[in-house]
Amino acid sequence: MLKLILFEIKKVWNTTFFRILLVALLVFIIGYYVFVYVNTTRVEDVIKPLKDDIQITEQAIEEDRNALEFADESDVRELEESIEFNENWLEERQTKVELLEKENWDALLQIEIEDTEPVIGQMRYENQTHTYSHPTLFTLETYVGMNKWMQDKGVIPLLPLDRFFAYMTLYDREVSSTSTAEAETIMEFLADNSNKYSSTSFHYLFRLFNLLFSLIGAVFFLFLFGDIVTKEGLGRNGPIHLLQTQPIGRNKIIASKFITAILVSIMILMCAVVFSVIMGSLFDRLGDWQYPVVIYGEDRTFTLMSIGVLLVKAIGMFMLILLFCYSILFLFSILTKRVLVAIGLTVVTVFIGYTISEELATSSIAHYIPFQYFSVTDVLTNELALTLDNFNLRYSNGLISLSIASLILFVVTYVVSIMQTKTGN
Repeated sequence: MLKLILFEIKKVWNTTFFRILLVALLVFIIGYYVFVYVNTTRVEDVIKPLKDDIQITEQAIEEDRNALEFADESDVRELEESIEFNENWLEERQTKVELLEKENWDALLQIEIEDTEPVIGQMRYENQTHTYSHPTLFTLETYVGMNKWMQDKGVIPLLPLDRFFAYMTLYDREVSSTSTAEAETIMEFLADNSNKYSSTSFHYLFRLFNLLFSLIGAVFFLFLFGDIVTKEGLGRNGPIHLLQTQPIGRNKIIASKFITAILVSIMILMCAVVFSVIMGSLFDRLGDWQYPVVIYGEDRTFTLMSIGVLLVKAIGMFMLILLFCYSILFLFSILTKRVLVAIGLTVVTVFIGYTISEELATSSIAHYIPFQYFSVTDVLTNELALTLDNFNLRYSNGLISLSIASLILFVVTYVVSIMQTKTGN
């Protein structure tokens, strides 16, 4: 079996189409990293507007002090209050600049925690537990939870640090405003600013997997191995018949192809991980394995998971998705014995299954449908469960559903292959 697998790997590698797709994947990984790198907010990007604000505030204080010397009694109190407010504002900005320049993340996180906890207390006192206007109580509580997690584990936060303008959750569905147009503008601004980029290795991998570990990624790998079975000329006196003249059974040949597809897929993913880690480390830094990711729970509860654990789980689930997709591909390959027909039927089946699963998302059988779990990151963070209001769509159920569906397809493929062998097709 090992010799067959090595033989299949060599054949796959020598395929021009396979190499073209690998180059396309490499170009995409590099291009997307450039995009992430350009959009990453760095310390100097945060310090510059703070220093501009400091300069404007100092000018305002100077103007108020000059005006105070010639002010009427009725204006004195107002000017004094303005000076006091601006001096406090100036002190806060100067402190933040100093901490940012020293990269004192623990102190910066502590400031955010101390500023946010009183707001949480006030919202709880006013019973604002299930509102949907930004920032919600859930948003503020997760913000504090993440900051405390980062303090405890010595994690460097993503910039900018701001609970109002640079952090959102799925519960922040609207804002208080005077008009619909204004609300949409504010929500767009919040969405853009809360969508933080980081060119460090782990954060880049998180974003890359978010794109790749989806329906698009599954279809890409299907095209990568679309002809691994049909290239042997099933039913047309192709090379598989020559192989069968050796002491090698037909099912053993097909099994070696399936194992090859899985092994090569794992190797491609591992190479992508290693390449991304090297690229991130060279142009930025490795990043923090322990960076917190919010996992949504029922009734506005939450837990935190490290980004490293999430990446490992994501790879595991995506490999099961590929296992499921390959099992469909192999079945159609054996049934049709044509490359384009097999790939076409597989892709159509996946798209139809994905579409139907969306329609059945709130049904009692939704978590049994393997197509529900193709958005890996959304499944892991429970964003899918929260959006569809079905917390049965969780990671563990996804693993079970995909495994059972793949096993059933394996059995069907094996039976079909046996029947074809007996009938001489």
